[in-house]
Amino acid sequence: MQDEQNIFINSALEEGFKLYFSNKDKDYSLDFNRFVCSVVRMLIMIYGENIIKSYEDKNIQLFDDTLTKYGYDATEANNFKIIFEGFYKLDLRHQKKAIKKKNKYFNLVQKYLIDMMVKRNQEEKIGSLEMSEFYNLLFTVNSKDFYRKSTAVLMAYNPYEIDEYAKKQGIVVG
Repeated sequence: MQDEQNIFINSALEEGFKLYFSNKDKDYSLDFNRFVCSVVRMLIMIYGENIIKSYEDKNIQLFDDTLTKYGYDATEANNFKIIFEGFYKLDLRHQKKAIKKKNKYFNLVQKYLIDMMVKRNQEEKIGSLEMSEFYNLLFTVNSKDFYRKSTAVLMAYNPYEIDEYAKKQGIVVG
């Protein structure tokens, strides 16, 4: 866990950003592809440089303003931060145990991210290549990446749920 004074918004976001910055040149490293880092990568894909700048400047207001940039509800943005922190804390507890349990926040975090991407797409049309890149960052049983697929099976109560939700929201084309 981090020192309370140096945490940006919450421990989950802090850990995700730290992993992102220390591994962004290592595309295939495990840390760069861990769930908390992938969440940050999806946020960057949705919102661009302002997400990075908000972390670098430790500017919580900029972060919050950026999450609502495309009309995403402020209450939902706050709920996302709470749910992501819930995921992180539960994951830390599970890591200490020999028998791993499902994480009830795992799919919820991804649903929030999908909803954010849908809002962005409504405001400014996103190309199919970028939409495909976003989809490939999701942890779903249908992922082409073995690590993402196995993580989805390990953590999600329903490993098919995110794939179905993404398709229903128009994230996957074709």
